[in-house]
Amino acid sequence: MMRAALLGLALLAFPALAAPPTPSGDPEVAEGARLVESGRYELGLPVLEAALARLPGDPDILVYIAFAQRRLGNRDAAMEAYLEALGTNPNHPGALAYQGSLLLEMGDRPGAEANLAQLTNSCGRCAERETLARDIARAR
Repeated sequence: MMRAALLGLALLAFPALAAPPTPSGDPEVAEGARLVESGRYELGLPVLEAALARLPGDPDILVYIAFAQRRLGNRDAAMEAYLEALGTNPNHPGALAYQGSLLLEMGDRPGAEANLAQLTNSCGRCAERETLARDIARAR
């Protein structure tokens, strides 16, 4: 319940947020995700990086890492993590939506629109697609 409340607050605070992936049953991933969701990016990042070392290429962990890097202002590191997540799962909804929002922040509207089209094709009207569509509409 507390996690849902924190996620709800995060969704209100950050317009470019779709629901992050649900952490696996791995306690380290869950702890890193909890820290990131609560805005403690500097603390969550090393926990998630340690989990990624044990579970290389896990797209959900990479999305959390990218999100933390983005919130810390490290756009290049965030983009690298999104690209790695998409290399593992090209249709990962969270990676496509968050990367699309980052592309918008970086002035690459066509790139964000391409992510939106891919989300539409892969997940229809999923929450991540709807969030990115709203972000693109707001950026007009």
